[in-house]
Amino acid sequence: VTPAAGEVEYLTGGCGHEWEATSSGNRTASLAPLSIKASVPGDLLTDLQVAGQIGDPLYELNFLNSSIWSEQTWTFSTNFSVNTRFFSSIGSRLQLVFDGIKMGAVIRVNGKALGTATSQFMRYTFDLKREDLRAANGANRLEVVFDRSISVGGRFMACSGGWDWAPYTKTSQEGVKTFSYGIWKHVYLIYTPAGSASITHVAPHVFFKGMYPTEALVDGQHAGFTIKVKVFLSAPAAANGTLTLLPSWRPTVSSRRISIPAGSSNHTLEVVANATDIKLWWPSGMGEQHLYQLGVQFKADDLTGLTQTTRRIGFRYFALVTGNDTDPAYVARASTEEGTESQGMYFRINGAAFWSKGANVIPMEELEGRMLGKAHRVMVRSAAEGGMNTLRVWGGGIFLPDEFYDACDELGVVVFHDMMYAQRGHAPERTPVQDAELRHQVRRLSSHPSIVIWDGCNECTVTMGSPTEIYATFVMSVVAEEDSSRSIWPSCPAFGWSTGVHKLDSAPNGNPLTTPGKAETIEVHGYYQHGNGFPAMNGEIKMHPFKANLPIKVSTDPTGLDHRSVFASEFGAVVMSSFESMAPTLAPDHWGLHAGQPSDTCKHDVRDNTNQCQGSNVMAQRNYPCDNLINAYFGDHSDSYFNKTGEGIFKQQLYQCMLSQALILKADIETRRSANQFGCLVWQLNEIWPTGGWGSLEYGTPAKGQVLGGRWKPLHYFFRRSVFSDIMATCGRDGQCYVKNDSPWPFQGRCNVMALRFADGRRMPLHGLDLDLMQGPGVKELFKVDIQNMSGTDCMLLSECSTNIKDDRRRHIVTAFGASARNVVSFNEILMARPADLRLPTAKVSAVVAASPNDDGSIDIVLTADKTVLFLTLTTLAHGRFSDNAFAMSPGIGKVQFIPFGALDRTLLQSSLRLEHLQPYQSWQSGERIYV
Repeated sequence: VTPAAGEVEYLTGGCGHEWEATSSGNRTASLAPLSIKASVPGDLLTDLQVAGQIGDPLYELNFLNSSIWSEQTWTFSTNFSVNTRFFSSIGSRLQLVFDGIKMGAVIRVNGKALGTATSQFMRYTFDLKREDLRAANGANRLEVVFDRSISVGGRFMACSGGWDWAPYTKTSQEGVKTFSYGIWKHVYLIYTPAGSASITHVAPHVFFKGMYPTEALVDGQHAGFTIKVKVFLSAPAAANGTLTLLPSWRPTVSSRRISIPAGSSNHTLEVVANATDIKLWWPSGMGEQHLYQLGVQFKADDLTGLTQTTRRIGFRYFALVTGNDTDPAYVARASTEEGTESQGMYFRINGAAFWSKGANVIPMEELEGRMLGKAHRVMVRSAAEGGMNTLRVWGGGIFLPDEFYDACDELGVVVFHDMMYAQRGHAPERTPVQDAELRHQVRRLSSHPSIVIWDGCNECTVTMGSPTEIYATFVMSVVAEEDSSRSIWPSCPAFGWSTGVHKLDSAPNGNPLTTPGKAETIEVHGYYQHGNGFPAMNGEIKMHPFKANLPIKVSTDPTGLDHRSVFASEFGAVVMSSFESMAPTLAPDHWGLHAGQPSDTCKHDVRDNTNQCQGSNVMAQRNYPCDNLINAYFGDHSDSYFNKTGEGIFKQQLYQCMLSQALILKADIETRRSANQFGCLVWQLNEIWPTGGWGSLEYGTPAKGQVLGGRWKPLHYFFRRSVFSDIMATCGRDGQCYVKNDSPWPFQGRCNVMALRFADGRRMPLHGLDLDLMQGPGVKELFKVDIQNMSGTDCMLLSECSTNIKDDRRRHIVTAFGASARNVVSFNEILMARPADLRLPTAKVSAVVAASPNDDGSIDIVLTADKTVLFLTLTTLAHGRFSDNAFAMSPGIGKVQFIPFGALDRTLLQSSLRLEHLQPYQSWQSGERIYV
C-alpha cells in the first residue's frame, strides 16, 4: 500500500520494533507457558530455534516433535506509538496493514479484536479508531493470536507438512497437514490525511496494437503498445484530485481529473508506447530485457502532498498457441474464433515461436523465517545461466517474494504461473476471502513482463459439470476479469478451453470460460522416475528395476511447428543432494542412504498417496530412496551396501545418485528433442530442504553446508553445457544422430562428433557437419556416425557445435571444459553404455586454486589428471558455481573457474574444495575417502 505523502511506519523487527511470542501452555501436554523473542517477518519454529527451545527443525527427525508449537496457542505481540496528529486531524485515517499472515489468527489492538486472518496469500488492512488508541508513546499493544480452531479452508502453502520432496509432519488442521506459522511478511501503519487517498494497487496491462505476428518483431518497426493502467485507491472520505501517469519512455504525461468516493475505488488511464520510443522485452537467449518505469501520482485538490508510486514494465506480446499458426489461412480463420485447437501447444513472444525449456519452482522454504529475497534472485540467475528460459510457479506452494519476479524480469525468464490450488484439502471455494485473495495477487503481480500465463491449479483436470468446474467458473473467471492481457489456461496440465479465450493467443475474450469434455492431449505431466527398493515415506518398498536409457532411441519422425506437438510441463527423476548439503542435518552415525539403522515398517496409504511408516529410520523420512537408480546405472548393489555409513561411503552413494538422475534426464530430454515437443519443464528446479527431492539445485537457504540460492547438482551443469542449448547434437542407438535448432533464428555453424578413448584420452574424429539451418524451433537434421568398430565400454562420444558468427549475441556461448573450438554453443558428452560397464583407468586428479581472482570476480582452478577421468565433479562450501562441472578430462592440465554468488571467499573455497570422479565409485566395494 502506498500512503499519501509517503506516511508509513513499519512495525517489523528491522525497523526498531521488538516482537515477542508467548504461549498459553498446556498442562495435558506438560507444556508450561513460554515467552521468546519473535522475528517479523518470520515464523514460529525459526524463532524457537533461535531462542534455543528446539534444535534445527530439519535435523534428523526434529520436524516430527511438534508439541511445543502445535499443542498450545501462540500470540505474537509488540507495542507501537501513534502520531498525535492523527488525534487532532479530523477526517484523517490510520490503517494497520499485514502483507502476509500464516495461518488462522485473530488481530487485536489494545485488547479489541479487529478481525481474523484466514489466508496466507491475502493482504489484510484494518482501520484503527481513535477511541481504541492511546496517545502516549508506545502505549498501544498489537497482538496476533494464532488459533488452530479458526477455519482457514486450506488457504496456506499446500506443501506445508509434507509432499514427496518435503518433510512430512504429524500435525494437521481440518485434515490438512501443517508445519510452522507466523507473520511472514511486513506489518505497517498507513496514515491518510483527510481529502487524500492511498494507492492500494497499480495494475498495468500491456496490449500489442498490431495484427497477430508470426515473425519476430523488430524494434522501431512494429505497431506499438497500449498500456491500460488500473489504479486502485482507498480514501477516508470523498475527495477530488488529479490522477497522472508518468511513463519513462516518453516526455508527455497522461492525466485525468477524478472524483473518488470514501472507501475503495479504481480508475483506469491509458498511455501508448510507440515503436520508436521503446525496445522490446525478450526471454533469455532471444534478446535483451528492456524495462521501463511507469510513475503513478494522485494529487488531491485540497492538499500539497502527493500519493505516488512506480511500477516497472516491459513490452512484449505473448501467445499460447494451440493451432498451426504457420498457416495464414488458419490465422485468418482463428482470428475471429474462440477456444483451443488440438494441433499442439507452444509459445510465441513478439511473433517469434520458441522452445520453452526450464523447470518447475517450489517454495524455497517451509520455514518462512529463513526465507531470503537474495536467495530467490540467485536461484533465478542459476536457472537462466543453466540455459532455462521458463519457470513454472507450482500451485501447491506460494505466490513468491517480489525478488523472484524482479529477477525473472531482469534475466528474461518467462513465468507460467499456477494459482495456489493443489487439491489435497487446498481446492477452491467461492468465498469472499478467496475472491479477494485472487484479485490481490493478480493486481500485485500484473506489472511483471516475465509472467505470461495464469493457470488455475496443479493437476486438477477442469471438467464442466463436475466439482472441478469451479476453476473455470470462479478461479480463472476472476483472474480473467482482473487481467485480460495475458494468456490463461485451465490447469496444468490441461486440454484447453472451449470458450472464453481468443483462439490465437489464449487471452480472455470476455465470454464465459468453459472446457471441453474430450480433446486431444497437447500438454502432459510425466514420465517420472520414482525411487524405490527401501521402506520410506515415498516410493514402492519393493525394488522395481529399470534399464538405463543408454544409448537413447532417436526419433526420425519429422518435426516443426506445422506438425502435431506436445508440451511437457512436468517430468523428472528423484535425487539426493551432496554430502555438504545433507550431512549437517544428519548425525554422523546416519551418514548413509539407509542410515545404518533398522528399516521402518511402511504401508501405503491410499488417502494421501504416501506410505505410513513405523520406526525411527531417519532416511525413511527423507522422501524417495535412490536404490533403484543406483542399481540401474551402477549395477545391482546389496542392502548391506546401502546400509553402510560413514563419510566416504555416503559421498560415494550421493555421487552415484546425483549422476544417475543427471543421466536419466539427459537421455529423457534428448529423446524428447528428437521428437516434436516444444515445452520441456523439468520437475523440479529447487529443493525445499537439504535432502532428497527432484531438483537440479540444492536447498538454497545459506544454513550450514548450503549455498545461497542452491548449489548446482550435476544435472544443472548438463543443462548448461548441452541439454538446454538451443543448438545441440547427440547420437543414439546404431549411430543414429541428430542436430537440432530450437532457437527462433537461423543457424550457421559446424558440429563435430568425436570419440573419446578412455585408455589414453585421445579424441578420434567421426563426423563433421557444416550447418545452415532454418530458423527454429523444431528444425532437425538427421545424420549417422559409424560406431560399428567402437566399444561403448571403452569410448564415449563427444559432440561440439559452434557458430560461425563472431560475438553472436543471439547465441548462448557455453564455457565447456572439453570444448576445443571457439564460439561453442553446446558441448555434449554422450555415454553409449552405463557407468558400471565402462572400462576406466585408475586415475589421480588434483586442483590448485589461483592466488587472486580474475577481473570479472571469478577465480581460476587448475586441474591435473594423470589418466582419463569421467564426470569429474568439484564441490565446495563457498557460495557460487563452477564454469563447468561433472565433465570428462583427458590426461593433462585444464582449467575451470569458480564464479561466486556475491563476494568471493577464497579461503573457504580452497579449504573445502573436493574432487570426485567416476572410476573410484564404479565398484560398490569402494567408498573410502580418496580425494580431499
